[in-house]
Amino acid sequence: MDRPLETVDLDVRNLLRLGAYQLFYLDRIPAYAAVHETVRLSRRATAPFVNAVLRSLERRGPIKGEELPDDPIQGWAVQYSHPAWWVERWVKRLGDEALQLMQANNQVPHIGIGCNPLRGTVDELQQALTRAGVQWEASPWLPDAFRVRDAGSLLTGADRDRGLFWVMDEAAALVVRLLDPQPGERILDVCTGGGGKATLAAMLMEDRGNIAAIDVSARALRRLEHACRRLGVTIVSPGKRDAREAARQFRGWADRVLVDAPCTGLGTVRRRPEIRWLREPADVTRLADLQGAILDGVADCVRPGGSLVYAVCSCESEEGEEVIARFLSRHRKFSQEDSTPAFFQNGRTALLTGGCLITWPHRHDTDGFFAVRLRRD
Repeated sequence: MDRPLETVDLDVRNLLRLGAYQLFYLDRIPAYAAVHETVRLSRRATAPFVNAVLRSLERRGPIKGEELPDDPIQGWAVQYSHPAWWVERWVKRLGDEALQLMQANNQVPHIGIGCNPLRGTVDELQQALTRAGVQWEASPWLPDAFRVRDAGSLLTGADRDRGLFWVMDEAAALVVRLLDPQPGERILDVCTGGGGKATLAAMLMEDRGNIAAIDVSARALRRLEHACRRLGVTIVSPGKRDAREAARQFRGWADRVLVDAPCTGLGTVRRRPEIRWLREPADVTRLADLQGAILDGVADCVRPGGSLVYAVCSCESEEGEEVIARFLSRHRKFSQEDSTPAFFQNGRTALLTGGCLITWPHRHDTDGFFAVRLRRD
């Protein structure tokens, strides 16, 4: 362009980005159509400018390797469309493996689904997958679960409406497996959101026991109530409450507590690509403080001998290991579990690092998660 990018009206910038993306990455759209439609969407006063820039882009093609910034951090940031501050911290932690992580973040992920034993059988679910004509394969990490692609018809069809399956990334489901809920127990799920983990816990408990699921969002709790009806779950009790004040109602009540804490979500970039442009370095520290406050708020909800599982959809150490280290220094009655559930033996030991569940998009083809199981003495 003949002017700095930041001086161009935001709407025009976004139109140019859409046009450039169509030119370089959508090979079923002819170049003339990409230019024409983008110009058509622009205002009359800016149409000539948009047309000129896109025609120029069409002639020159996408950015070339020799045109990338000389600084390797900046070069990777441009080439793989990640903020430079992310690239820098991942290179420090992972070295050249950071490149694999960024590449994985830019891939379209599969969708994880699993059989709901309260509504049907694995055979019925496989028949439903065949009827829907979707691509699927068995999950390498979870029994009775599948990785599905092109799942539009499946996710809007009758089999989903009747609750034959749950939908969740495998890493999120593995957090529930780390919790290891048993039939008849009392579970407290804080920051429950739409309740995917609460309803999966109910399935593993054969819908026997009591799950209190709390969140500050009324909208999220309505989603949870809808999910319970669809999935045939009856033991989940939604409640609007701040997790930091949970002990007022649940002191010493729970056999197991699940804290799926608010976090940066940096482990979910492949599903939520906009996160990379919405997060800032200060968010990591800010959210770590909130995570610690939530843990403090639920500590007294765990009965003696009970378990507390802390999880975040982020692999950043400030939100994982460091939050737990500070919590354990404040709460001497808690310690990290010496052993993990039998579920994680054999082939699933690759998911564990230092006794913690840590998954990565490029290593495990799942979302990035950190989870740890603590025991109250």
